[in-house]
Amino acid sequence: MKRIVLFSLIFFTTNLFGQRVETINLKSYFGDFVGGFSLYDLKTDTYTKYNIEHCEKRFSPCSTFKIPNSLIGLETGVIADTAFVIKYDSVLHPKEAFYLANEPFKHWYEDLSFKSAFKYSCVWYYQELARRVGQERMKEKVDALNYGNNDISSGLDDFWLCGSIQVSIDEQIEFLKKLYLHKLVGFSDKNMDAVKGMMLSESTPTYKLYGKTGTGGCLNDKTIGWYVGFVETKSGTKIFAMNIIVNNFGDLKNNMRIELTKNVLKELKIIE
Repeated sequence: MKRIVLFSLIFFTTNLFGQRVETINLKSYFGDFVGGFSLYDLKTDTYTKYNIEHCEKRFSPCSTFKIPNSLIGLETGVIADTAFVIKYDSVLHPKEAFYLANEPFKHWYEDLSFKSAFKYSCVWYYQELARRVGQERMKEKVDALNYGNNDISSGLDDFWLCGSIQVSIDEQIEFLKKLYLHKLVGFSDKNMDAVKGMMLSESTPTYKLYGKTGTGGCLNDKTIGWYVGFVETKSGTKIFAMNIIVNNFGDLKNNMRIELTKNVLKELKIIE
């Protein structure tokens, strides 16, 4: 995507909650697609946002819910640690040619550790995790996290897959901020650190990138793509969340959401 010089396109405001918000123009990154982006700087207590109104809208979290789902699995003791294996059941989850031929789906047809299931975003593993947690405990923990609208009513093992629970970009930022700062009520430091460790996707001499994507055909003929996480640098930590509404899954190929986010971070001179 074409890059732009952002700094002349940043405007400073203060919202109703007293938050310092910098508005940024990322239209050239999103092109004809609707979407939003938010970045929170822990050091300066400042938000940088593109498309503020969109950042306030709730959507299905899709696989970004694997972050809170992982916390819940560990905190309830359903998952012992990141090495915990759930065996693949070929009857419940028969192999499909498309998935076998594509990343990361081809890894779903094997026994998976918790860490591997997160890395490969394995749907069946996290559905089994949710079933083992159970409706009552899942509701209790989702409420404790105050995650989006907290609504898990559409089904214990799929409420995050274009189901009843919905969350905004702004709410993703606040959730991730509490995770990073160990301020999630009812969740141990050990478990928050374990989930953070699973989120690490890239480590260089100058930065560490932690994140989780999510995708779903939740919007009639459109597909939503998410990328949320945080980046650690010598100058401090930034929390980020973005989503983009595209025509189909093919529009998200080649790690488009991750590359878009990294390009913005480069323009802002957060990473090189």
